[in-house]
Amino acid sequence: MEEQKIQLKPSIGVVTISKNEEQDLPFFLQHLVDWVDEIIIIDDNSTDNSMKIASSFGDRVKFIVSPRIENEYFSHQRNKGIELASTDWIVHMDIDERIPDGLKLEMLEAIQNPNYDAYKYFRDNYFLHRSMRGGGWTTWNRPHLAKRNAFLFGGMFHENQTFRIENPKMGQLSHKMIHLNDATFGERMDKSKRYLPEFIRELKEKNLQVKAIHFAIYPMKVFLKKYIYQKGFLDGTLGFIWAIHSSVAIFQALALLWDEQNRISRLELEHKIHPPKLKKR
Repeated sequence: MEEQKIQLKPSIGVVTISKNEEQDLPFFLQHLVDWVDEIIIIDDNSTDNSMKIASSFGDRVKFIVSPRIENEYFSHQRNKGIELASTDWIVHMDIDERIPDGLKLEMLEAIQNPNYDAYKYFRDNYFLHRSMRGGGWTTWNRPHLAKRNAFLFGGMFHENQTFRIENPKMGQLSHKMIHLNDATFGERMDKSKRYLPEFIRELKEKNLQVKAIHFAIYPMKVFLKKYIYQKGFLDGTLGFIWAIHSSVAIFQALALLWDEQNRISRLELEHKIHPPKLKKR
């Protein structure tokens, strides 16, 4: 009599990155630790209680201190997590994301289907603790549930995926991830400041020589896109704030690039004010 083969369920883990996340980390781990097989946290040398909090959740949580070095992006951190993971499937998350019960059950069912390599899902994005209906907040739909070696990340902040699998088979989940973005507008301003180098890089790739007309056209295009085309008006005052903020961010990137392209050094200015005197022979 032939022995029946025991089919093991695919394992599922979470990979995330952190930097001083003591506020969000307890709730993040609490809603995952009872049902995922592994949680990999690649930490950028936190100075708060993040390590202590992570260790309190047991061996299932692996807190790896790996400071970002010069020229390393967030994508490098995420890729470190992929290389250290051991589960069959990974959910790639931010620590301010939450998986509701409907999405959890859908994920656990989806990974048992051998015909797919990754699954996309949408996010229900919260801004200042309010769920957003427009302004571009609802368009995110990426394959962040994937087989462990399905892809690597690239890019500076808004990480993109480069698939290792040829012609990957992609599925689509119906339930949404909850993303608890910025709790305060000050937090959003700090984040936008960190994103400015990416905006500037994108402008440079277009070989843009910044002129006065660009300061009028680019921010206006962004505002109209966020508030009208992407229906930011559905979110009332908050949608207007978001559209204005987005247009100001591109204005700041343009101003920084213009300054870089037209900069006058302090020494040059000093010489202009007080021309150096020629030495007498």
